[in-house]
Amino acid sequence: EQNINVTKFSIDELSLQCINDLLSFEFCLPKRHTQNLAQLVHQKTRGNPIFVVEFLRSIIQKNLMTFSVKSRRWTWDDTAMDLQMISEGVLELLTEKLKQLPSDVIEALKVISCLGQANISTIELLDLGEFVPNMFEALESAIKEGIVERAGPVFAFCHDMLQESTYNLIPPDKRKPLHKMIGMN
Repeated sequence: EQNINVTKFSIDELSLQCINDLLSFEFCLPKRHTQNLAQLVHQKTRGNPIFVVEFLRSIIQKNLMTFSVKSRRWTWDDTAMDLQMISEGVLELLTEKLKQLPSDVIEALKVISCLGQANISTIELLDLGEFVPNMFEALESAIKEGIVERAGPVFAFCHDMLQESTYNLIPPDKRKPLHKMIGMN
């Protein structure tokens, strides 16, 4: 038997300012030029350092961020990046996070996973206490955790595989009755 010393440390979430500082330093650009990118990265990753690295790696690999020889600086398309889904590595971490959510949030996510996405009027119809005591509150918690995104009146999963993982949390024999209950509302 060997004695192994283990040091455990935690890394807090990165603030918007920290992400902007990082991007400004790494891409050799003034902070005012990286502010929009930092906001987008922070929104997509919720400041999780591992997610930040994975997201940046993903957008560079997909050529959504490139070095322009002509302008001698990094350039990117904010709109294309905003539509970018999170990478598979991040997905695995989010799936683990999903399992640690409060039960009412998981139940709300199960309902939304049956629909794919839902707008506010659909959620209002479902928010009658049959599924979850407060569907909107549960979905807001899911947004804060980076599981669901809200674009105007529409709530949708950040990644289709995350939706599938959530749907798979529903036992197979409970899926048809859940779909029926949702349809009846």
